[in-house]
Amino acid sequence: MTEHLCKRRRIRLSSCSELALVSGEHPSCPHSVVLNGMCIHCNKTVHETFGLAFDYILPGLRYGYMEVSRLKRRNSKALLRKKKLHLVLDLDHTLLHSRKVTNLSSEEQYLKKRVDSPENTSKGSLFTLEDMGFLVKLRPFVRNFLEVASTMFEMYVCTMGSREYALEVAKLLDPDSKYFSSRIIAREDFRQKERKNLNLVLGQESGVVILDDTESVWTDHSENLITASRYDYFKGTAHDGRSYSVDKIDESESNGVLANILRVLKTVHRLYFDSPENPSRRDVRNYLAKVRIGVLMGCTLLFSDGEDFPLIWSRAEEMGATCTTVFDSSVTHVVSLDVETEDCRLAERENKFLVHPQWINAAYFLWSRQHEDDYLPYLQ
Repeated sequence: MTEHLCKRRRIRLSSCSELALVSGEHPSCPHSVVLNGMCIHCNKTVHETFGLAFDYILPGLRYGYMEVSRLKRRNSKALLRKKKLHLVLDLDHTLLHSRKVTNLSSEEQYLKKRVDSPENTSKGSLFTLEDMGFLVKLRPFVRNFLEVASTMFEMYVCTMGSREYALEVAKLLDPDSKYFSSRIIAREDFRQKERKNLNLVLGQESGVVILDDTESVWTDHSENLITASRYDYFKGTAHDGRSYSVDKIDESESNGVLANILRVLKTVHRLYFDSPENPSRRDVRNYLAKVRIGVLMGCTLLFSDGEDFPLIWSRAEEMGATCTTVFDSSVTHVVSLDVETEDCRLAERENKFLVHPQWINAAYFLWSRQHEDDYLPYLQ
């Protein structure tokens, strides 16, 4: 029936999975599935504000709220049988960095000669989107990340970029459409343009992990979120004139952000499927918190001279550290911007670690305790 209606309206479904999403009989017809303003079950015209729009699956497709809930449950159960969860991925500054070619600095002009051929999409890392005028740099390790993550998760792209841009960039990351298929949610799909949500992800929130460099857009789903440190390859004001592109270096492949986050994803996936709990009670948010709190467990951090770092303090506690402003025998680390403070001198005498606040940020974004000697306070 559904296939017949779609053919009658001259709409071609791009895959069998999409046909499955709009199939199913509803004798009482609560208008659960609408295509181009018409219920596919009773052929009645339905108001344009009905339910939620799933244009990224099929233009003109809308599901009622109850149908969305049903599909989320059904898809999650189907994935669990395959030992898979859901992973929602941001694009810009998370998996890649893009810049208008016309905005390249004089120091970056050499990049135009280093662009990879379109025929080398599956292996290259620097590409030009000719029609859009963008230079796109893929984050180191991203191809390995996607390959391994795809064995554990059904993956979505979720970006504030336009659909046209997202589809073009997705071709660079996934030239054979084996990772994302049509699961590319773009700016046009969000009702609130400044925030993202999981409404259009066809999976239950307890089985969804999010990877994004911006925490503020996921205020309703912060417990599902892994925050990636921002990937800025091209020159910008944030680097005070320096950048990977200017210095002709790049983020580490083996110990960079994506490599460390993949390790976390593997751990969360293992904890989820090895759990003795009933599957209906398992929740990735609990396992993410469990991994996070173990990063600095056993560390007691003294914030030197009452320096005010509320965000750093909060992140340290989230990773299991105890924070204090009083020096005693339990202190393991002194956190300070300046190595010349009285607390730092006391720490040296007592053989405590001295670290810059960036040591905490590095642990937070890399999900592992970093070597203290790499993050010493500055000599002011």
